[in-house]
Amino acid sequence: MRTRVFRIGGMSCAACSGRIEKAIGNVPGVESVNANFGNNTATVTYDGTAASEELIRRAVESAGYTLISDDRDEAERQEKAALKVQGRDLAIAIAFTIPLSIVAMGPMFGLDIPLDPLPYCILQILLCIPIMYAGRRFYRKGLPALLTRSPTMDSLVALGTIASLILGIYNTALVAGGDMHAMHSLSFDSVGMIIALVSVGKYIEARSKSSTNDSLRRLLSMVPDEATVIRDGAEVRIPSSEMVVGDIVLIRPGERIPTDGTVVEGESSVDESMLTGESIPVTKRVGDLIYGATVNGSGSIRAQVGKTGEDTVLFQIARMMEMAQGTKAPVANIADRVASVFVPAVILIAVACFIAWFLAGRDVQFCLTIAISVLVISCPCALGLATPLAIVVGTGNGSRHGILFKTASSLEAAARIDTVILDKTGTVTKGSPEVDGIHTEMDVDRFIGIVAAAESDSEHPLGEAVVRYARSRGVDIPGHGEFSPSVGGGISCTVDGAMVMVGNRAFLEENGVGIPDGAESHITGGRTGMMASMNGHYIGTITISDPVRPESADAVASLKDDGVRVIMVTGDRRSTADAIAGEVGISEVHAETKPSGKLEIVKKLQIGQARVAMTGDGINDAPALTQSDMGIAVGSGTDIAIESADVIMMNDDLRSVPAALEIGRATLHNIKENLFFAFCYNAVCIPIAAGLPVILGYEGMVFQMPMLSAAAMSLSSISVVTNAIRMRGYDPPALRKDGRR
Repeated sequence: MRTRVFRIGGMSCAACSGRIEKAIGNVPGVESVNANFGNNTATVTYDGTAASEELIRRAVESAGYTLISDDRDEAERQEKAALKVQGRDLAIAIAFTIPLSIVAMGPMFGLDIPLDPLPYCILQILLCIPIMYAGRRFYRKGLPALLTRSPTMDSLVALGTIASLILGIYNTALVAGGDMHAMHSLSFDSVGMIIALVSVGKYIEARSKSSTNDSLRRLLSMVPDEATVIRDGAEVRIPSSEMVVGDIVLIRPGERIPTDGTVVEGESSVDESMLTGESIPVTKRVGDLIYGATVNGSGSIRAQVGKTGEDTVLFQIARMMEMAQGTKAPVANIADRVASVFVPAVILIAVACFIAWFLAGRDVQFCLTIAISVLVISCPCALGLATPLAIVVGTGNGSRHGILFKTASSLEAAARIDTVILDKTGTVTKGSPEVDGIHTEMDVDRFIGIVAAAESDSEHPLGEAVVRYARSRGVDIPGHGEFSPSVGGGISCTVDGAMVMVGNRAFLEENGVGIPDGAESHITGGRTGMMASMNGHYIGTITISDPVRPESADAVASLKDDGVRVIMVTGDRRSTADAIAGEVGISEVHAETKPSGKLEIVKKLQIGQARVAMTGDGINDAPALTQSDMGIAVGSGTDIAIESADVIMMNDDLRSVPAALEIGRATLHNIKENLFFAFCYNAVCIPIAAGLPVILGYEGMVFQMPMLSAAAMSLSSISVVTNAIRMRGYDPPALRKDGRR
């Protein structure tokens, strides 16, 4: 099975999504399809041996839509061209609707139109023709959809305007036959106003969706067009797309890095904020990974290309964003179910209103005006936009803060989480040991140099931490000889002719070294002590710990402030776990837990009706990440952990965990507001369009109802679009303490 996002051209309302899903779903080999009106995409999971792109293309085209090119530049060109045509049609509709409205309604306000009755009617018809041409898309899509018994919003507009046109032509024929009174019952202005006002709303929707798609394009456009590679010893400028894995690329100060790779020469600071959301540059040295589109600082570096094109982290981020925006949150099912029956129901309501008013003794013109008003005012655009547009904006907001939601359902799940499990190593802590204390009576740098010399050939993480620390202080590390390791104990070697041993207390005592009282007093909490001796005499202790991330305490506090239960689960020993938990403010701790134990803890919490988010970075966290209601992977974690998770923290900042939940809650709240606007609008407006003002004694409003309905329908869509876009500026409270954005 493969999953792919197809870009669809011609979607105009929520009912279009259902029509496309039905068409693609009938293709043999298609397992699932989610069409998204919010960003004009269809996410299709299919068997590549049974289904093909060509079969899917035919299905889409048979439903009256088009597949947009997979080439991003070509897709952008097509989208911009379509938007330009839509803008031109809107301008035509408005340009002819204004004089049509003046001619039609001017006499009601005392304006003298110097025309005889029949030319007066013909002028309105002539003004109406270009307006209907500008709204041709309503007929091209709406009428075929109606004939195939899958009506859309376009069908409502097409029916309403055609009915108004027929009514106007009928009254024109009466005028031509000598009935001058019929000229006061023309309805051509309704045709113009409906098309113009509906087109305004549709153009704003299209501009909004194009803007959200632009965020993905801007992300991908950050990759430089050209790169400098070293070939045959010479610097050569080539298009970035022509780089291959293994190339050596030169990145000068201030340049954007063209692709993912590993530093092989030089040192520099790199601004990775566009990936991580973190504004502080990261120092990159030989052996460190760099990522495409990030910005090199003041130093020149050379790197070996590790990934190119769509294998790079940047493209993976874009793909995940596209997949997330192309899927549906469970709450979207409410709107989908309503939209699938809404349009047919509206047509039935319009017919029922016509019959009811006709039986009540009203003339055909009155009844037809009521039916037209119901058809136009009931357009479900706002309902269709309510969820997908909020999802698109919410996932984009998360990406801006270095938080990637893989699916729309994970964004909704984030809003409902009440329990968060945190792994310790690599999540609450940095995951790499660091020297945090030097305890010796000899010269400190001399002591560090001796221990670092002994550990310079060691592959143990504690030894590597000492060597890194020595280099960071600029300590001169002397040479050594006769290196001899002792598994689980320590090492011995010669340094400057002296016998040096480094290890735990038992190792030194076994080799005849006396340890003074109080030497272990510094080894507290989660620290590990490395004791050293020279020529059989104790010379000092280095304490090492896996330091807590500086943001961990704030992250835990933010979770608690949001009413979330916080639990730390680790495979480490109890004393270390308790020390770390106490430092960050976690009171519930499970220590010495195996991967299967983490999984069981998640299951037990879920049995107790808790909605659990698991945060981790290692292979041992993968089962729990998968079982949890929402798995959150630290960006520096293993590939397996990242694949198992629903949300990825690109910045390793633990505050992203409460921030992800806050973004989820804000997005779900935004969706509920949008659905309220959409449902409330239809609940209030349909009875008005059906003739409630007449029942209440406002008879004169009837023949203005089609225009008012079109205006109200557009305003409903505009209100939903505006409310969704408001989410763009949302900053999670968990990230505000230090001004980070």
